[in-house]
Amino acid sequence: MRGYLLVEEPGPWGPGAVPATRLGGELTDRLRQVAAERGVRLLLVRRPSAAGRDPDGPRRLFFADVRRGRSAVLTRTARLEELAAAAAADTGWSVHRDPLLLVCTHGRKDWCCALRGRPVVDALAALVPEQVWECSHLGGDRFAATVLTLPDGAVHGRVQPQDAPALVAAVGSGRLLPSLLRGRSCDAMVVQAAEGHVRLLDDLDELEAVRPRAAVRGEDGRWVVDLQVRGAPVRVHLREGTAPAHQLTCSAASAQRARTWELERVER
Repeated sequence: MRGYLLVEEPGPWGPGAVPATRLGGELTDRLRQVAAERGVRLLLVRRPSAAGRDPDGPRRLFFADVRRGRSAVLTRTARLEELAAAAAADTGWSVHRDPLLLVCTHGRKDWCCALRGRPVVDALAALVPEQVWECSHLGGDRFAATVLTLPDGAVHGRVQPQDAPALVAAVGSGRLLPSLLRGRSCDAMVVQAAEGHVRLLDDLDELEAVRPRAAVRGEDGRWVVDLQVRGAPVRVHLREGTAPAHQLTCSAASAQRARTWELERVER
């Protein structure tokens, strides 16, 4: 994923990955179009506390580039009737220097996200209130609570409220939490999996300690992923498979099989 367009919508949010809201269908479609033209994903965001939400006031917008070597966040404000034009404009943005922590709380998409996400929002907001936002569907609801950090594009899953201090400290110092890391959203799934395995093996928490070089698919679902780990070449051999069928999310109507990435070996 190249990046994200974040649009403040105080809520409530309806079902759907980009939910129906008081923005209305026409404006939502236009924002989807702007995000597609920019090559990024549209997310709705809102302040953790209802006291900080003003449905009639100016809305915050963020444009985040999460590509390695280009990561940055720009921001601006606009009134409701100006949202689409502001999102599409190339001028009028300013650099946002503090990290953003987005927690999926989109309960109408999957109620696990609201049930598990909101306590994490509260724990994070108690530490860095200006950096924390609730967000709409991120994907991977079975990993709730899920936290996307910007501008690095890292996604942590199964985050608990007690993890908040460690996560805030890590994000503030250019690090990750390997035990909770799902991957950096700028990378392909197989690269995320390879990086995750290596980080766990070597207990690597520095954000830029691992850089992908290539990924090649072989036979029988096997992959070879070349990484640079602290400047040294590392080759990761994975086998793509599926887990036994089970209910992947709280709202799932039937059992499904999730993709897996089994580590076969690491060559250094």
